[in-house]
Amino acid sequence: MSSPLLTLIRRNDWGPYQPLMDRLARWEGWPLFLDKLTNLKRDALYQSPIHGPGHIERTMLHGAFCAMEEPLGMEDAALLLECCAYHDVGRVNDRLDHLHGHRSAQFLDCLTGRSGEELTMMMAAVDAHSRPEAQLEDTLRRYCPADWNRTLTLAQLLKDADGLDRVRIWDLDVRHLRREASREREDFAEYLFQVYQREIHASTTPPFDQALLDKLAAKKEARDRARGRR
Repeated sequence: MSSPLLTLIRRNDWGPYQPLMDRLARWEGWPLFLDKLTNLKRDALYQSPIHGPGHIERTMLHGAFCAMEEPLGMEDAALLLECCAYHDVGRVNDRLDHLHGHRSAQFLDCLTGRSGEELTMMMAAVDAHSRPEAQLEDTLRRYCPADWNRTLTLAQLLKDADGLDRVRIWDLDVRHLRREASREREDFAEYLFQVYQREIHASTTPPFDQALLDKLAAKKEARDRARGRR
């Protein structure tokens, strides 16, 4: 199956964000990111306009930025990108579901071929990504990771990468992001979603009922007004 994000990358026309993308392309992990994106097991992904392949591709790109900015070594960058790729495979619907990360974690061994401590860290991070922030550390501890700091960093960066794509449902609040570098990419996240949707000829309006759309639109307008947007 084709990758709209790879098409955009090959076109290499990122408008005002060209310097940002050029910097990512110079990162030592860029070939790793391209490999993970090219070899993404798309048949395993949850299929929907909200949590489907588009969300996954964009989350992987946000994950690459997170790995570069942290910075992560290449081993942990690979783990993060694989978490981004398969964090939603356990979804059964698009509704709020705190347990879909736990279900997704059960597929990571067969999807990634990971085992041992690497698999433990990934399962912990993917399980935790869908739970409330207050439960993050307790969720990680249940997996008894040997390296707490690596596991916590992986979980936090996955949450940031996933969270940045909340622009697709008009519900990104950067105060909930964990890294300043992630918060600084809010506008890029919106731009990426817009160009991605244009590439696949899809709407930029969330596919929700009108009452929820009105609520989300009001929240988005209030946030934009607070940031001085017009």
